[in-house]
Amino acid sequence: MAESVYTPQELIEIDDELLEDLRDLIATRSDFLIKNILNDIYPTDIAHIINRLEFGQGEYLFSLLTTEEQGKVIVELDDDHREHFLATLKSEQISDIVEELPSDEATDIVSELSEEKAEEVLEDLSTEDSQELKELLQYDENTAGGIMQKEVITVNQKDTVKKAIQSVRRAAKEDHDQHFYFVYVVDESDKLVGSLSVSNLILLSPARRIYKVMDKDIISVKTDMDQEEVANIFKKYNLVSAPVVDFSGRVVGRITVDDIVDVIEEEASEDIFRLGGVGPNERISTPPLVSLRKRLPWLSVYLFTGLVTSSIINIFHSTIESLVVLAALMPIVAGMGGNAGTQAITLMVRGLALGEVDFSNARKALIKEISVGLLNGSLVGFLAGSIIAIVYGNLMLGVVMFLAMVTNLFVAGLMGTLVPLGLKWAKIDPALASAVLVTTCTDAFGFISFLGFATLFLSLLT
Repeated sequence: MAESVYTPQELIEIDDELLEDLRDLIATRSDFLIKNILNDIYPTDIAHIINRLEFGQGEYLFSLLTTEEQGKVIVELDDDHREHFLATLKSEQISDIVEELPSDEATDIVSELSEEKAEEVLEDLSTEDSQELKELLQYDENTAGGIMQKEVITVNQKDTVKKAIQSVRRAAKEDHDQHFYFVYVVDESDKLVGSLSVSNLILLSPARRIYKVMDKDIISVKTDMDQEEVANIFKKYNLVSAPVVDFSGRVVGRITVDDIVDVIEEEASEDIFRLGGVGPNERISTPPLVSLRKRLPWLSVYLFTGLVTSSIINIFHSTIESLVVLAALMPIVAGMGGNAGTQAITLMVRGLALGEVDFSNARKALIKEISVGLLNGSLVGFLAGSIIAIVYGNLMLGVVMFLAMVTNLFVAGLMGTLVPLGLKWAKIDPALASAVLVTTCTDAFGFISFLGFATLFLSLLT
């Protein structure tokens, strides 16, 4: 993503007062005043303003921007507004905007268009730009190839430092919004063999050959590598930029750290949404029927699991009839198990996503979570059991609560670890189904353990 070339005098706070002023100016079509306000605001903040306006108001404000500004703004809009704009803008307008964008962002825009409109946009572009975007569109959007940009500087290993510097100047002049951190060195077959940082390049003697001064220890990523794995590599090795190579080792693009920031945010948001059973692209502004379609399947799953746990309760109906207070206390055990399971899931899903947990150290993670579950169950169970024994004047009822709490928090730690690992082994996103599976287990075992122990000691409870 290219950095803004704007240098406003100060950062403008996007508050309700400013939004109201802009709404009034839009209503009166006060173009001159609107442009004066927008001139002092970063494109990212303009996008934030448009996200908070009605579609019609946002369209009008967007129309007052230059094509270059529109390109910087449209990539920062939320999904709903960008989708609306891309549907209403003419193909010629989108083509003009796309020409102003780096190749990775241009690809993102074209990929969101309808097939017919995308073809029209590609036809309006130059042959070189069109071919470049078509090549990028072939990659999966969640891979290194899907997030890379084609703007990259390569030099032959036999070139001189002087020639490499000329290449940097030429690239910077052609793409003035781009920031080039490295020059990538290739052999006669265009295969990656090394790199040179731009800062080091300008300090070297112009006559020296690149192969004598290049860094041969270079970290690259392949086009089919998952973007989450790419983000982990950037984090592990503190990278600001990395070359992307194809299966033959030839440089086809690069990924920069600002792209990785977007990936991290996207992956984190996606995991949070999936843990909550919400669609990854859902927003506050998403139409109700769209949200309904995304949430209903998971609610149906929760309904089914609820029926399963209710059938378990029905098995112990005679025990509950003998001691009605059990009906009031059993949700405590299930609820505590669910909370403990969520804690274990959160750690495991994060650990799997960041590469901190894998199948080689899974046993250590399992022992740790089981231990925590047993300790928490013992401490919380003792506290809950003591309170219940005092309140209800029934020591055995407190013992039942203690035993059930220890059992269910043990299950929470066990399942909170095994379920995400099992889903990972099955190549299913652990964030997608871990919560519902673990919650079902802790609810079921919570009721089984509490009512089971109550049934076992029923003669001592009544």
